[in-house]
Amino acid sequence: MEAGAPGRRAFSRPAGNRVSVRVTAEDGLPSGSLVVGVGLDLCEVPRVARALERHGARFVEKLFRPGEVRRSPESPVYAEHVAGLFAAKEAAMKALGTGMHGVFFRELAIVRASGGPPRLALFGRAVACGARLGVTGAHVTITHTRELAAAVVVLTGAPH
Repeated sequence: MEAGAPGRRAFSRPAGNRVSVRVTAEDGLPSGSLVVGVGLDLCEVPRVARALERHGARFVEKLFRPGEVRRSPESPVYAEHVAGLFAAKEAAMKALGTGMHGVFFRELAIVRASGGPPRLALFGRAVACGARLGVTGAHVTITHTRELAAAVVVLTGAPH
């Protein structure tokens, strides 16, 4: 929305912390596409770090597609990065309604253009699950600390 658009208020705030204009439904952002699935997951970073120490590259190769893990194993935040991707995949499985039993980890990928937001890619059975729900888009967000990684996946589309 642009400031000064007909029927819309500008997004600028008055000076200071006071908001002097009453908020109405007109001020809300548009809903966008219909939500057809939502998934949320938390992952313990130390647990992933232990799996990486124990299994190394085999752990990554079993769960992730080539090019999906973008950080080097020598990075000080490698375990946090991998835990965030793992959480995003589990969140996607929940959003698809399959949990961990309906699709393999490698049938989902969390991809990102340089400097862009994370995006979800579907392969194999995940494509069929998405089609069944009418998925046409996805929103992915990932965050982490040294101890926890969290991800939310929102699937949008038009259910059949």
